[in-house]
Amino acid sequence: MTKPDYELVGDNYANTSLVPKDRDLVYRCKLCGGTIPSLPARSIGCGCGNVAIDKDCWRLYIGDYGSFEVLRRI
Repeated sequence: MTKPDYELVGDNYANTSLVPKDRDLVYRCKLCGGTIPSLPARSIGCGCGNVAIDKDCWRLYIGDYGSFEVLRRI
């Protein structure tokens, strides 16, 4: 299986309300390299905990905004 290719959508967000979400978008933590879908089926987070989504509350958590980016599958 090959890794999907991505293009950068954005990486300079001031707060979580500005972060886009869509079926083809993933969030990437630059600290651990983990990616999570922007619309997950369940609560999920990257390996180091810098980026996480609480599905029950539809809440996105970003610990370090400088180590966060949004990517689109191409």
